[in-house]
Amino acid sequence: MTVSRFTVSALIVLWCLLAGAQAKAQYRNEMMASPPPSVLSPDPSVWWIGPQLGLNINAHKGDFVTDVCQCSFENGSGVGVSAGIEIGHMFSGVFGVALKALYSDLSADYSYVIQRDAILKPTREIVQADFERQNVVKLGYFMINPVLQLHPFTGFYVFAGPAIGVRTVGTRTYTLVMVDERYFFDYEDPESKVVEDDSGEIPEAENVRMDFRAGFGVNIRLGRSFLFSPEVSYNFPLSNISSDNNWKAEAIHLIGVFKFEL
Repeated sequence: MTVSRFTVSALIVLWCLLAGAQAKAQYRNEMMASPPPSVLSPDPSVWWIGPQLGLNINAHKGDFVTDVCQCSFENGSGVGVSAGIEIGHMFSGVFGVALKALYSDLSADYSYVIQRDAILKPTREIVQADFERQNVVKLGYFMINPVLQLHPFTGFYVFAGPAIGVRTVGTRTYTLVMVDERYFFDYEDPESKVVEDDSGEIPEAENVRMDFRAGFGVNIRLGRSFLFSPEVSYNFPLSNISSDNNWKAEAIHLIGVFKFEL
C-alpha cells in the first residue's frame, strides 16, 4: 500500500512538471513567433480618393475652316492643363476600378505661311512676300472617365476606359500677319503688320465629346495612408470637335494623382 501511494504521488508530481514545462515552452514560442503579416505590412485600404493635376500634350487632326478667310488649318498642337478628382476601389490585390472627373484643356495653335502681294519699303515696288496665318483655338471639356485597373505587380498598374464630357469653352482667334519687316501692305498705315483678324465661337462646335483613354501608373507610398501616383495615358477621340468637318483632337496626358486611402 505504501509503494502504491508513493507511485501515485510520483506520477502526480511528474505530470505537473511536464505540464509546466509544456506551458512554458508554448509561452516562449508564442512570444518569439513573428507577428501576423497585417502588422508588418498592412493591407491597403480598399477605397481611395484624391485630387489629380497635370498637363495634356494636344494634337489636332483634320482641318478647320474659319468663317472669315475660308482657309484650312491642319495639324495643330498645344499644351493644356488637366485638373480634377479621382475616387477608386480595389476588389483584390490585382483588380480595381476608378472614376475620374476632370477638366481637360485641349487648346491648340495652327499656323502656316502664305505668299501674297506686298509693298517693298524703299522702292514701293509691289512684290510677293511672306504672310503667316495664325489660328489659336481655346477648347476645354469637363470629362467623366471610368476606368478598370490591373495591378500585375506591386506598385505598377495599367488602366483603360471610355470618357464622355461636355464642352465648357470653344473659341478661336484668327489673324493674318506680315512676317517680313522689309515690306508693308497698307499705304495709309505702313507700320501695321496685321492684315486680317477675327475671333469668336468655333462654328458648329459639338457640345459633347467622347474618347477612349488608356495608360499606366505607379503607386509611390509617401505615408501610411497617402500615395502619389504619376500616370501617363493617351486618349483616342471618338467624336469630332465640329459637326461640319473631320476635325478631331487627341492628347497624351501626364497627370499626378494624390491618393488618400480611406
